Amino acid sequence: MLAVFCRREARHMKSRSTLTNRACAGYAREAVLASSLILLVLMFALTAFVTRQYHKRVHELGDQWFAKGDAELQGGGADAAIADYRNGLAFSPDNSVFQFHLAQALAASGHTGEAEGYLRSLLSASPGNGEINLTLARVAVRRSAMADALRYYHAAIYGVWEDDPIAQRWRVRRELCEYLLGRGAASQAEAEIIALANNTPKDQVAQIDTAANLLLRAQVWSRAEDEYRLALAGDRRDQDALAGAGAAAFQLGRYSEAIGFFTRLPQRGRSSGDISEMLATSRAVESGSPFLRGLSPADKAGRLRRALADSEARLSDCVQKSAGVAVPGQEPAGSDPQALLTEIRKAQGALKRASLARSLTLMDADMNLVFEAESAAARRCGPPSGAADRALVLIGREAGGDRGGASP
Repeated sequence: MLAVFCRREARHMKSRSTLTNRACAGYAREAVLASSLILLVLMFALTAFVTRQYHKRVHELGDQWFAKGDAELQGGGADAAIADYRNGLAFSPDNSVFQFHLAQALAASGHTGEAEGYLRSLLSASPGNGEINLTLARVAVRRSAMADALRYYHAAIYGVWEDDPIAQRWRVRRELCEYLLGRGAASQAEAEIIALANNTPKDQVAQIDTAANLLLRAQVWSRAEDEYRLALAGDRRDQDALAGAGAAAFQLGRYSEAIGFFTRLPQRGRSSGDISEMLATSRAVESGSPFLRGLSPADKAGRLRRALADSEARLSDCVQKSAGVAVPGQEPAGSDPQALLTEIRKAQGALKRASLARSLTLMDADMNLVFEAESAAARRCGPPSGAADRALVLIGREAGGDRGGASP
């Protein structure tokens, strides 16, 4: 109304009162200020919209390059992934996820130095991060830095994991065990594998099998058998557990137990090379050892005679085949094959003349001769190939005759 009034007055009156002039001038200033404010708000809104759209597009481009890098890395193209991740970081330079994946790609392509640079920077910001520590451990493995690898592996095991931390730590420790076994660090591996077994859920048969297999590789026979038995309690038909338990029992000299485990395998499983050999050897020990409990004196004496006869045949055949091959002085003192053959034949004659009771008192000494004969034959002609001869080596060890000879 004031504006209409002012315009009307301007047309029809040549002069205005002071009050009217002031009112009209005040309105003009208010109108200009209001228009400016509205324009400024509109400009701010437009600027914010354009800025949001720009940042959105920048993030979209970064995410696109990141996704492309992931696809390349999973497909084995580490070098291409590196370029993609770098492009992604150009749009999002402070993105720690992009930096971590770039470090993984760098490590995979052999750029361990640059990879460590990124990883250590990330670790300084998140020192307890399990995934970063694990990647640093793998980089250390690549550059054969065992001390660093162990430090980072342990940091990863006890570090922070966002998803399923118990399972992640178990997997990291398993990887550490595999690494130590591969490096031949038996004593360190044994401690880690036992820790892995101790932290394996008792209802997870597959994980128990894994821990038991590692124990078997580390030659921790007794604990390995215990773990396999635990797995079999969860799944009595678990073929890995049956084969592993049989192998552990065999190494412990529990041949009857080994036979029990192996014979529970299906025919196809029993026919595999190592299992077939251990099963045949275990049966040969069970049928030929004079040291088994429950045997009558006559049975013990009969087995002793048969062991002497078999070892004589093996050594005699080996001497004939290797005539002129052995180098003088190569045989350990007291292990000359001809001298051993003479001793075995003397022992056989003594057994024929001795009473049954006297025969049993000679058993340990005679079985030592059996072991010496098998060891001498192995040095000349290679390890025993038949179950009976492998069994004689094992039976001889029961008499305390193992002096570094061949293993079956």
